Amino acid sequence: MIKNIIFDLGNVIIDLDLKRSETELKRILGKDMRQKLADKGQADIFERYEMGLSSEANFLHTLQSIHNQPIAYRRLIDAWNAMLLRTPIHRLLFLEQLKEKYQVFLLSNTNQTHLDWVYDDLQKTYGITNFEERFFHKAYYSHLIHLRKPNANIYEYVLQDAKILASETLFIDDNAENIAGAKALGIQTIHHKIGAEIVSVLRL
Repeated sequence: MIKNIIFDLGNVIIDLDLKRSETELKRILGKDMRQKLADKGQADIFERYEMGLSSEANFLHTLQSIHNQPIAYRRLIDAWNAMLLRTPIHRLLFLEQLKEKYQVFLLSNTNQTHLDWVYDDLQKTYGITNFEERFFHKAYYSHLIHLRKPNANIYEYVLQDAKILASETLFIDDNAENIAGAKALGIQTIHHKIGAEIVSVLRL
């Protein structure tokens, strides 16, 4: 029996186009951006930022440092946020309905820059200022708990912190590796296909 549902954020609740950010950053920093980062010993800067091991200022400074001229942080932020598209209101209303019957959680590999964009977009579009409190019993973000999917320790952390059982929990994510990581711990899973509508896929 399912008592708990853990949602991924990107491409489940919020529509993403990951290639947009890569394209925009390469347009600013050069097509060899990743090689330049590697040459500076910063090949893992994106992963470190996602785990909260780098501040936003350090992340932006690192990107700026591989360019031969100063670049405004705002320009880099806009490029980094280019992947973030929209959050359809019917998905948010769906979460509210589920929350009345299940314990509903959010588990996302993300970073402060993207999260700030989400907060700002929800406020401007729908007047929502209490995203986590309104739609989830609790939200877990990689950059705040310093753990990252698909590593087993992030799922163990959520199960323990939320005081829920793996066998009674459903996890929904668009990434196959993340699904495999959760399934290995006995969590029930749905591998959500990008472009599918979660409201139609999840019928409980």
